[in-house]
Amino acid sequence: MSYLPLQFEDSEIFPQKIISIRPDVHIMLSSGTFSKGTKRESGTTSPVFELSYSRKNIMRGEVNHQHVELQPGHTSLGFLGEATGHSEYQSGEEVQLYSIWVSPGAFNGFCEDVGGRSNVDFASFQKGAYYHCDFRSDAREESIKKRVEACFDKKSGHLDRLLVESCILELLSINLEKLLCTNEQHYNLTRTDIERLMHAREILLNRLDSPPSLLELSRIIQMNDCKLKRSFKQYFGSTVYGFIRDQRLENAFSLLEQGKHNVSETAFAVGYTNVSHFSQAFQRKFGITPGTMI
Repeated sequence: MSYLPLQFEDSEIFPQKIISIRPDVHIMLSSGTFSKGTKRESGTTSPVFELSYSRKNIMRGEVNHQHVELQPGHTSLGFLGEATGHSEYQSGEEVQLYSIWVSPGAFNGFCEDVGGRSNVDFASFQKGAYYHCDFRSDAREESIKKRVEACFDKKSGHLDRLLVESCILELLSINLEKLLCTNEQHYNLTRTDIERLMHAREILLNRLDSPPSLLELSRIIQMNDCKLKRSFKQYFGSTVYGFIRDQRLENAFSLLEQGKHNVSETAFAVGYTNVSHFSQAFQRKFGITPGTMI
């Protein structure tokens, strides 16, 4: 039996399509431009997990009187009980929203698959009738979202359900890994420490082509360099240099997928000076050589 405990008024935009990937996993596409100002109410009738992202514009609304904002380039994870939502849209506002709905039972199974632990489940994250968190998408995740978008944009009208399912499972895997990492207890890290680590992460993301040295980074965020090395790995699960390498490779994957750059151009664009080292690192991370993507 299909599990989708939602209440909403149908319209030309919300939802445009609902696809059952599995009995307890659905993807919903809401897309279009409002011809007039519109108020919309929706709700859930029993517990459900939602992974959602916007491909057009910032979307704002309320769920159980909590303000929710969904920005392009981010992914929102929501844990809902019996909740109600409210949103308003202006005339001419364009929407392209993807929502993946998962039953608590399926969510628990995915958590165990991703984290290897059976003691973390839907109830571990649900706080009252609604709880949500937000993660910034990396290049790899944005590439997957583009593939999902391309599946729904096919003019033939035929939807490759197997490809859509594989993309959805990959999106769930990426974000559940982030969620489980964030949920772990970070001993000896204060709120200030975490804020400084998040600042360090943003600096690295903005300077991937010429990242600061560890000493420079520690001075910018005002944290001892030894503590920065230890705390960064504890909080993000990777060393500073490992994080830089992975993000560069994610960006390289996205550039190659666009088909506008050869291997050498891509290597130099993401900060590598040695094409051979770049190719080896790329193959270790993705299991394929960069040349196979051209």
